[in-house]
Amino acid sequence: MSRKNSVAIMTAISAFLFCTVIVATSLSPLAGTGGAANQFNSVGMWSAVGMILVLYFIPFLIYMLGVEAMRFVMAALCGFGVLIHLSSAGFILMFSLFSDHHQFSEVIFVIGVSLAAAAANVIWFVAAFRSAAEKTSANHLT
Repeated sequence: MSRKNSVAIMTAISAFLFCTVIVATSLSPLAGTGGAANQFNSVGMWSAVGMILVLYFIPFLIYMLGVEAMRFVMAALCGFGVLIHLSSAGFILMFSLFSDHHQFSEVIFVIGVSLAAAAANVIWFVAAFRSAAEKTSANHLT
């Protein structure tokens, strides 16, 4: 599989998981926290999903049009994604453990999707920056 195809697949998975985190959070008890909380199927939730998709689509489109340097911009954004997802999972865990309601069982899915999104972003780095020699040797081993 070519690098562009690998990057395309992992970018789509990463975008899907990021949007899933937003939707899952809006369905959890976390939707009621904070002043700007997004309720499921609200304008705020859909605008957050739309903004994430735009932030994924524009650099991805430029990369797919042949601007190879955009891979580095996407890598910076992917790094922010890893930080966002890991810190979100940690914050949600701490919030659920130390809240009065002990709602860990109600937010475990959000934590799991956040960790899966972080893992997808790490795999994105492998797909985007693995050298051709490593790909060739990996194909010979299988």
